[in-house]
Amino acid sequence: MARILEIDIVGTDNNDNIEENVIYRLNQKPKSTPNYRYLVVSEKIDPLFTSVDILVIRDFKKIKDNLKRNIKKGMGLEVTISDLRKVEGAQVGKWFNQLREIHKFCKSARCQLIISSGAHSPLEMVSGRCFESILKTCDMQPEHYWHDLEKWIESRCWGKVFTNTK
Repeated sequence: MARILEIDIVGTDNNDNIEENVIYRLNQKPKSTPNYRYLVVSEKIDPLFTSVDILVIRDFKKIKDNLKRNIKKGMGLEVTISDLRKVEGAQVGKWFNQLREIHKFCKSARCQLIISSGAHSPLEMVSGRCFESILKTCDMQPEHYWHDLEKWIESRCWGKVFTNTK
């Protein structure tokens, strides 16, 4: 649904000024200064990824060595739960093990782990309880994870917003 409508946003609130609570996920940095907050997301490791905020990880083992050479401090590494929905039972444990590995890697490389639903429709959304269960299964404290993620989003979006004076 999101791809059909060409919508890819993070966060929202029932607020009159919704633009302040939305962060757009873009494939590349805008050519001109936008009047909205955004993060640049990629699935490719590129030696020139200076403008990438989030790297989506599908198979950590395949890219681990290359990532170690090209990682940039403060980058976000995203793992989607939608990938977990596509695997068979035996691979579920591997997915959780990979998530633990990525978490350790993020701590050592000073990056931010991002766990997202990867939802393409409202039916694929994941509840907060499910997120927290996944975090606890991987020995992460949900309170620390959400706090760190909030701080990371604030730091990445700082300076990327053109304040629109109405």
